[in-house]
Amino acid sequence: TVFVLFLEPVMKAFEISDPASRFVHYLFLEAVKSSAELFRIDDSSEGAEGLFKVAATHAVEFEKIKAVGQFMLMRLDDIQRSLEEGKFSCIKAKELSHLVAAAFDESEKRRSLLNSLNA
Repeated sequence: TVFVLFLEPVMKAFEISDPASRFVHYLFLEAVKSSAELFRIDDSSEGAEGLFKVAATHAVEFEKIKAVGQFMLMRLDDIQRSLEEGKFSCIKAKELSHLVAAAFDESEKRRSLLNSLNA
């Protein structure tokens, strides 16, 4: 799907700068919103969250692109909390580790999060 074309370079990146993170967040958010709109039947259809649920049942990578897009604006604390809440269940631990390593500079928090993901 088109989502794979968006996801693949991001998931393989070795370094993701702050501006790149913001760009990816916006790009993925627009892709999610636009693809969800494809499932709108009429103007009285469900709101955005309802459309997201419908789209997720039809597009394999929908939840993943949504989660990676959200990840791009998060701090390490937010990522840890989201992990505990199960918000990244659609992303493999190895993939999430790679994203954390690519998007964040070396620090104790980063090391701790990577250790928990690799455990």
